[in-house]
Amino acid sequence: MKIGLKSILFSLIVLVTLFCLTFFNSAVTAQEPLTILRVALYPYVPNRHEVFYQLEATFEQEHPGVNLELVESSDLVDNYYSGGLEKVDADVYEIDTILLSDMIELNKITSLKVPTSDFTPEALEAVEREGKTYGVPHWLCGNFLFYKQGDTEVEKAVTWPELNDVFSKSGTPLFVDFKGSSTLGEWYLTLLAEQDGLETAQNQIMTSSSLDNSVVSQLSSILMNCPAGFCRSSKLHDNTGYYARAFISGKARAYIGYSESLFYGLKQGLDNCLPTSGCVSANQVAVRRLPTLNQDLNPKGLGWVDALAIAPKLSEQKKKLAEEFINFTISERAYKKILEPSYGQAPPYLIPARKLSNINNAPLYQKFYAAHAGRQTGTVLKLNSRLRALGKQLDQALPNERTNL
Repeated sequence: MKIGLKSILFSLIVLVTLFCLTFFNSAVTAQEPLTILRVALYPYVPNRHEVFYQLEATFEQEHPGVNLELVESSDLVDNYYSGGLEKVDADVYEIDTILLSDMIELNKITSLKVPTSDFTPEALEAVEREGKTYGVPHWLCGNFLFYKQGDTEVEKAVTWPELNDVFSKSGTPLFVDFKGSSTLGEWYLTLLAEQDGLETAQNQIMTSSSLDNSVVSQLSSILMNCPAGFCRSSKLHDNTGYYARAFISGKARAYIGYSESLFYGLKQGLDNCLPTSGCVSANQVAVRRLPTLNQDLNPKGLGWVDALAIAPKLSEQKKKLAEEFINFTISERAYKKILEPSYGQAPPYLIPARKLSNINNAPLYQKFYAAHAGRQTGTVLKLNSRLRALGKQLDQALPNERTNL
């Protein structure tokens, strides 16, 4: 009996000891800090938090011990184009490439390798500076002309004067946002580059503080298609997606905006339009390239690219993790996770920089790619700040805002 009791006691001691060691090791393991990867995504996309959380959930599931952290500073969200992005500290940045040269100059990002070759040519061109690549293309951006299928007059208008004539004769409105220093700066560069070529236009913008009078005149003629109270309204400029919603609601014959702006209009249709409302349905929407100033110019057009870049001086572990996140973000499965709408939802219509063959339940993508093809992007250092300054001048030069909404 004594020998049996000792054996039992010994066994209990061993079991307790093993339990304690297991518990202690588990506690230590649980307290090990997560590896944090700070990501500053481009803030002006539809449902940006949902986009991030979709990326975060999958990436963290596939990378145990990693905490993907979204940078949420007011600098980034509210002042992205007015110096905010440059103030942000992150491991991965999503950069509108008009700011790429500025970020390189500030040593905020480092050169990298693009992981795949099937990006559009204009996307690859936008991320190169002096023979080096500084970003992995993510989204294509730019203005498009939206109208209703079957409107052959709008569809076939090759030049701005021809399009202006269509709206003038019919008395129907064209909506386009001509407010905000960044928006107006972009429009100024768009027409100046078409008139003189992008390289000459950038040089003129960087060396002259005066506006080109012919560009101001052309923009004023486009504005004549807008009814009183629209297009030059600060209130409507700040009301994200207003002009797309107005078009879908039947208040305009056509409108000009970014591809993703259509999301707000289509959502308006799904949420508020009845069969008797006179709204433009999703399958009635047509999209085309912007007109040209002169059909003999054959301009390439102006567009933008949002690219993912990596901060310099990251540890090897953090750099590898950043590269893995970028590779995942531009993968076809990540794009489809973000872009393919569920039943009853509107497609966000962000344009992947990789020309994907098919995005389900979003039929306009091939038209977007065709309309964006060949577009060039502003690249010179400090171009964004100069365009914002000229945008403020242009705001004063264009016809004043009319407020009788």
